[in-house]
Amino acid sequence: MTLPLKGLRVLDFGWVNAGAKGARYLSTYGAEVIHLEWKGRLDILRTTSPPHVVPGDDTTDSLNRGSSFNNNHSGKWGISLNMRHPEGKEVFRHLLQISDVVIENYTATTLERWGFGWQQLLALKPDIIYVQAPGFGRKGPYSSYRTYGPTAAAVGGLTAGVGLPDRYPCGYGVSYMDAIGPYFIAMAVMAALRQRQKTGQGIYVDLSQVGPAILYTGTSVAEWSVNAKAYERSGNRSPHVTASPHGAYPCEGNDTWIAIACSTKEHWQALVEIMGRPSWTDNPIFESLESRYANQDQLDRFIGEWTCQYERYDLMARLQNAGVPAGVCQDTRDRYERDAQLKHRGYFVNVKHSEVPDYDVEGHPGIFSDADPSPLGSTRWGAACYAEHNSHIYEDLLGLSTNEVADLTVKDAI
Repeated sequence: MTLPLKGLRVLDFGWVNAGAKGARYLSTYGAEVIHLEWKGRLDILRTTSPPHVVPGDDTTDSLNRGSSFNNNHSGKWGISLNMRHPEGKEVFRHLLQISDVVIENYTATTLERWGFGWQQLLALKPDIIYVQAPGFGRKGPYSSYRTYGPTAAAVGGLTAGVGLPDRYPCGYGVSYMDAIGPYFIAMAVMAALRQRQKTGQGIYVDLSQVGPAILYTGTSVAEWSVNAKAYERSGNRSPHVTASPHGAYPCEGNDTWIAIACSTKEHWQALVEIMGRPSWTDNPIFESLESRYANQDQLDRFIGEWTCQYERYDLMARLQNAGVPAGVCQDTRDRYERDAQLKHRGYFVNVKHSEVPDYDVEGHPGIFSDADPSPLGSTRWGAACYAEHNSHIYEDLLGLSTNEVADLTVKDAI
């Protein structure tokens, strides 16, 4: 099929996760994404993430084996460009002329210091779309502050809401905003493209990582604005009387769990039947949703004593077949090797790489009506090795001669 963003060209300065994956999602939809980087300040994921293992080759100084980097940049062209060098800047001007979108998530004034702030970009390319996503956004008193995903989640209110009620906030254990931010970057580009179709004019989008975090705390914001009541950590349970039981319960084996959430009378009755109607379920304190919610400690203990007798996948199937919302708590290996649903939908896409063995990346969760049964994904190639596509971009696309490219390389401009 012809992918919906075919013909769109994106210049991607994406750094670490948020910007990099935002551009990768555009590549998933068919955009031609050119990732620009420079050896003087490499993406930390090139060298710090768990490396791809190459059988029989224990090279440790390669810049091309960072697994997180390779995941974030699959499906993109990769070039080296020195944005501090006068001739490197001139090369960028030429790239800008034949591109539609610029994406970056550096600190707020980085491109301005290079001489390519919004007004400069607009003057060079009047219909350019520029999406900037520093931690706190370009404007405001915090705009110069530096962030990574965990600090954005903390300031955005997510971290304070995660953990046990009598313990310190524990956060998500991963850089959650680095996973959420890319979606907003991609959405912003889509909306800007639509607006450009109407006006023919360039658009600047000032995003942040903290902003999306606040969107995910909407319930607590409403609770405070209406009732002046602060959100309290509730651990694994819902803080509202919407479901009970509502938690993760141990299963047979070591550190294996299943999540169960009963929000209706029918859910509860079906669970009671599956459990064999144990005598404790006749206790009046477990009769209604409200009373079960008020006695969750005792309820969770009983249910955990029951679930721990069963293999988790078998139990999930039994509960779901009876109409009880339940799901195995899967780790990465489970999702990749055991999840029949993901496998059926072809969620993981195999890509080729110039230095490491073929590897799988996550594809797209949606299936387009005129596509094959697998999701759209980065089906062309894996991430580029450092400067791998210089010849193609500079010679084939920009029309520079081989000698010109060699000269710019010697000068450290590209």
